[in-house]
Parts: sequence; C-alpha cells; structure tokens
Amino acid sequence: MMNELDPVSEKVFDPAEAGWRRRLSNPFCELIGPFWQKYEGDQFLLGLLCTPNTLNNANVMHGGCLATFCDQALGGTLFETLSRAQSPDAPPVRSVTVQLNVQFLAAVRPFDFVIGRCRITRQTRTLVFLDGLAEVGNEAVASLQAVFKLVKPAP
Repeated sequence: MMNELDPVSEKVFDPAEAGWRRRLSNPFCELIGPFWQKYEGDQFLLGLLCTPNTLNNANVMHGGCLATFCDQALGGTLFETLSRAQSPDAPPVRSVTVQLNVQFLAAVRPFDFVIGRCRITRQTRTLVFLDGLAEVGNEAVASLQAVFKLVKPAP
C-alpha cells in the first residue's frame, strides 16, 4: 500500500532540475503541493508531482487532488494570461471558479509528474471560459473545462 512506496528506489522526477519554478499558492494547495510552473513559449504550464500524500486507497492520485490541480491549472492560466495583457499599474487579476468540469481519462501513478496545459477560449466582461488537459508524459489523464468570474480585488 501507500507506505510501501519508496521514492529512494524510484527514479523521481525533479521539477527544479528540469527548469520548473515553485509556484507560491494558498495554504490549502500547499497540502498537496508544491505546485510548479514554467512557460513553453507563451503558454503557462502548471505541474504537480504525485507523492504518497496525494494517493487514494487504490494507490493512484486521489480524484479530489487531481481536480484541485486542474482548478489551479485553469485559474493559473487565467491569472498569468490576463496579468501579462494588462498594464503594470493595473490592479491584480482576481477570479473565482463558477464551474469546473473534469473528465478523468487515466490514472496518475506514484511519482508521475502531472502537467496542466490550458487556454482561454472566450472572455466576456466578467466571465472567462477555459479548457485544457492534464497530462503525464504524452498521455492525457484528464480533460478539463471551467468558467471563472472576474472579481474586484479586495480592498
């Protein structure tokens, strides 16, 4: 089971060594993280290593953990894309998830590195629509769609 996993005997991917930077997040996400970020060209990517604390009883990443990762990948893409498009003195981009759809396609196994690749597909004055994939290697493990509402920054 979970305590039989030995990362020392596994070849564990090191995000920092591969050019990923740790992404600061909220305390809830730090429970399953750390999250990692980098850009491929202009595309923002979010990553998460599947560690023993993210596993369910079937010894694969818990669906709630993967859904949280997908929400963060979509929200991170929104934040990074809109922040880059505005002037430096504009207030910070803030949003809340209105709708999140995750279709689980394959299991994420211990020590897999999950990468979220997302994009904005449409934007109105207050809503932003996104879609994307969560991948391990070249295999999609989840398909995702979301709607976020833009909110005013807290005073």
